[in-house]
Amino acid sequence: MKKLSIPSFICLVLGILTLSSCLKDNDDYVRPPQGYMTFINGFSDPGHVYFRTSVGTLPIPYKGFSVASMLVGDRNLSIFSNNGNASLIDTNLVIKDSTAYSSVIYGNRESPKFAFVEDKSISNLGEQSGCRFLNLANGVGTVNLFLGSETTASFANRPIETGATAVSNQTFVAKASGNMPLKITDADGNTIATRTDYTFRKGYYYTVILIGTKDNTATPLYLGIVAH
Repeated sequence: MKKLSIPSFICLVLGILTLSSCLKDNDDYVRPPQGYMTFINGFSDPGHVYFRTSVGTLPIPYKGFSVASMLVGDRNLSIFSNNGNASLIDTNLVIKDSTAYSSVIYGNRESPKFAFVEDKSISNLGEQSGCRFLNLANGVGTVNLFLGSETTASFANRPIETGATAVSNQTFVAKASGNMPLKITDADGNTIATRTDYTFRKGYYYTVILIGTKDNTATPLYLGIVAH
């Protein structure tokens, strides 16, 4: 079965959810131009953060993510913590029609950080999976991500991301699909985070993230996987 591109798949899901009401209320309904956003909470705090856009507010727990549509154009995104509704990030994003994006908050209360990347599908992905890696942790240096039984890292010497480096690393890379372990090592080769038996489905896309804070018991280092 041919896999849908990321924007097409999201559009299909949203279309199914709204199909009955559209047919019932207005046969001439025309979908307004919109993009699609995966909101990711990698902020090192055990509570929720709140992503506020022109279409509403999404509460997302630590390690969690959610997908929503975005109106096209220059759109404001504000992110608040659950600690007295403190503002963490306030920024404007340019959203294009039928385009998928990911936005992630990371860092900590002393230094909140934000990254915004585009989710582009790969032509002829075939039997493989699309994968990318973002180092969003606190208190670590450069790290390496190993997939499955690799002895050479798929993603090597990756420093903690800035907004600019996240964009540089936004491209998905075709990797083998299937069930496999993952591990992240530091610059000295020490394993600092692992994930066992994760299934990468052929034709699908994944963002692997390292979040949390080194030597912190409340939000320790965590190897997360966002399925798009």
